[in-house]
Amino acid sequence: MTQEKTPSADSATEPVMEMLSEHIPLSLIMDMASPDGPHSAELLAAEGLPDDEWWNQG
Repeated sequence: MTQEKTPSADSATEPVMEMLSEHIPLSLIMDMASPDGPHSAELLAAEGLPDDEWWNQG
């Protein structure tokens, strides 16, 4: 009888950490992980834009 291997916490979080290291916003990752919401557009409307526009590096 073979035993299924349960992924470790490290291997389960690795794809998310890779996306974060590529500067993919956490809200977008949340949208992909939980398509039923809350959606990043709703979060942005509730929280507002940050004072420091980190996405404009020019």
